Amino acid sequence: MTQMTVADLKADFSSVLTQVQMGEQFQILFGRSKKPVAVLSPLSEGGRHRRRLGTYEGRASFSEQGDGKISLEEFLGGIDEAE
Repeated sequence: MTQMTVADLKADFSSVLTQVQMGEQFQILFGRSKKPVAVLSPLSEGGRHRRRLGTYEGRASFSEQGDGKISLEEFLGGIDEAE
């Protein structure tokens, strides 16, 4: 994986995108400390995959007792309001 600063990316953006299309990955470094903040990589074959909703249907369940209402103290988990 090639590392490059934001300034270098801005200067060679079209060239970088061409290399990404060929499978190259780039780690983007930001700021004076050159901290890694992002990775630029090609999309997987077939594009992004959409998540299916309801994948746990029939596998997980939820139940509650009572009316479902809780007091402020229960909600805060014993934390003093003055804190």
